This record gives sequence, structure tokens and C-alpha cells, in this order.
Amino acid sequence: MKVPVMTAQLDVKSDFGIYDIYPELAYFDSVSTTLVPKKAIKATTVFLNTIAVSSRRGAYRLAVMGNTLVENVRTSLADFMNTDKSQISFHESIPAILASLAYGYGWHREDQNRILIAQSEEHSILTALMRVAEVLGLDVGIIPIDATGSLQMERLKELVNRKTGIVAVGQVTPGIGARNPINEVAEIAHENGAILVTDATRSIGITNTPPQSLGADVLIFSGNIGLMGPPGLAVQWIDEALGAILLPGIIGGSAVANVTTSSYDIAMQPDKFESGTINVPAIVGLGAAIDYLRSLYSRGFSSHLKTLSRYMLERLTSINDVFVYGLPDENSTIFGFNVGQDNAISCHDVSLFLDQSNVAVRSGLLCAHPLVRLFAEEGIVQASLYVYNSLDDIDRLADSLKLIRDQLI
Repeated sequence: MKVPVMTAQLDVKSDFGIYDIYPELAYFDSVSTTLVPKKAIKATTVFLNTIAVSSRRGAYRLAVMGNTLVENVRTSLADFMNTDKSQISFHESIPAILASLAYGYGWHREDQNRILIAQSEEHSILTALMRVAEVLGLDVGIIPIDATGSLQMERLKELVNRKTGIVAVGQVTPGIGARNPINEVAEIAHENGAILVTDATRSIGITNTPPQSLGADVLIFSGNIGLMGPPGLAVQWIDEALGAILLPGIIGGSAVANVTTSSYDIAMQPDKFESGTINVPAIVGLGAAIDYLRSLYSRGFSSHLKTLSRYMLERLTSINDVFVYGLPDENSTIFGFNVGQDNAISCHDVSLFLDQSNVAVRSGLLCAHPLVRLFAEEGIVQASLYVYNSLDDIDRLADSLKLIRDQLI
């Protein structure tokens, strides 16, 4: 039986070029790669056609224009996050951010030798920090989650101590969209002299809470998820006091100044965190995407997304033999599930059958094996929402799941 009809407020599919090619597409993999609006694609293309230069310190006209664009986007993102632009730096990937942060952290100065990582972190966080620990000879502790995917806070309190240097806990988990109490985690970490690194990839641009108000010392996120920028760009926000004293572990390019064969000076913040050649085309596209996102907020973005979330939850939980994991609610934009008792139908088969109906979902272990295997050894189906989704998209997903169930169980 169908749930009561709701009315969505926004219809923005025409703003995304992918729908010009696949008008019947119901795209539910935004937490892996959010679709890029035409405005962001155009801005990237114009930059490549008219400026193209990524030299940060060139004195000639095109170099100055490229650098100005980067700083304009930094200012725009800082304004969006209600922070200072010096606290924001651009990077090639989240693992690169973590490696530079962890290698540069003052382990010996503070006599610390321990990293704590939530079991719910995806591999970009988990394995990057595990590798750092291997290289530096550090201990790694895993903060367990319970059967619902929620962080076990009592175990966190037991695990963190004065030997702990870095605690890594994301704001929203992959797979099931569990929301962690970051403010509480930060308080526990700080009481023990540790810093908290929080992956805000699955919340930036979606939640109304300013990211830096969470209490974390370092926030990291992908520019192409939530903020709708082009792929290939990650962003770091760092606490002002920490940023002033932290020396990055990976340097080069604009991160250094006054280099000789025996010495170098570290550049000022935020340049010191931006080693190598930064992805200027993606940064320019991100700036246009942020402008577009601002316009959506003024048109009811949050209300629209909540309507979609509520409808998705009602539709999925109303289907017999569809088992939804975790504790999703009307604020959730990530839903993890399987079809059939004891996962009778493979999550990959579900994804392939849905694809035949032009419904795109993610399936498998979702680059978060320790988290997802808590629910299903082979993996789960992940469906994530964003602004371009519609109630009709959700109906097609739910109706297709019912058809799969009826034919294969």
C-alpha cells in the first residue's frame, strides 16, 4: 500500500547536464559522487579555455588571474562556513591531507604514540592513518560501534588517554548515515590532550550546522560531495590555534619559501598546507557550485531535502522483505538496506536489477569494510539523496524493489 502523497518543492534536474542525456535517471549515489551543476562545469571550462594557468606565484597576467580565482573561492567557501579563509586549504585527496597532518604532528614533543579511529570510518581515513602508524611505529586503537552503527561512547572514554595524539571520528557514517556526537567526542579528546579529526564529507552542504562549530580541530571533506564541485579536490579546515603551530608533514611547491640546498622556510598559512600543484580547475568549479548551492538554500533546499528523506524512509520501511539498517530518521539522506531474509538476494544483483529501471544505487562494502560487515558480510545497498532527487525517483526505487522481491523471493 502506498504511503500518503507528499509534495516536493524543488525541481532542479534541468540544472544538471546528466539529465539531458539520461532524462529517466533516478540517481541515488550522491554520497559517493554528487552530480555537478552546469554552472560549475561551465566555470571550469571557461577557466581552462581562457586562463588555464595553475602557477601560484607567477607575476604574469594569466598567473595572477588564476591565483585571484583561487583566493576568491577560498573566501567564498570561508564565508559559507562562517570561518576565516586562512583556515581553509585545498588538497588532492583526503588521504593526502591525513598523511601530511599525521606525519607533521608533534608526536615526540607531546610524548604521544596512539591514534584512535572509529570503526565506522571509510578507508580513506582508516587505512591512511593505519599506514602512518606503521611508518612511525605508533599504536592504533579502534573505537567500536554497536549493532545500529552508533559509536560506543563508553568504549571511547576507556580507549582515549594521554598517549593519544589523534582521534578520527566522522560526522556522518557511510552506508547507513549514522550521525556521531562530534561535540562530545571532541570534549573527550581535548580532555586527554588529543586533537579530533572529523570527516565532514557526508554532511558539508547538507546540514545547517556550521561545520567548525562541531568542536573538531580539523575538518576534512571532498569538494565533489555535498558541495557539488568537480571531482579531484579535497578541503581541509583547521582550528586557528592548531594551524598556527602545526607543520605539515608533506611540503613542496607553494608550501615553502626561501629554499637552499640545506634549508627551507615554511610558508604562511594556508599556503604551507598546499604542497605541489593544486587543482585550480576543480577549485574554480567548486566556487561556482557554492554560488549555486547558496541559491538553492534561498529556494527551500533544506525543506525539500527533509521531504525527500521522510518519504524515502516511509517507502523503504513499508516494503516487506526490505531490511533497512541503522536508525534512519527524517533527517537522514543515506539509507542502507538489503532485500530478503538473511540477504537472500545479493546486494549487487539488486543494484543490477535496479539499473535496468534506470535507478542508480551503490552496492557492496562501500569502501568501509569494518562498518558494513557488521550488517552483511557481502555488503549492502546504499541509496543516498540530494537536491535533484524527486518523489517520483523514490517511487521508482521502491516500486522496483517490490518487483525484485516478488520475482526473486
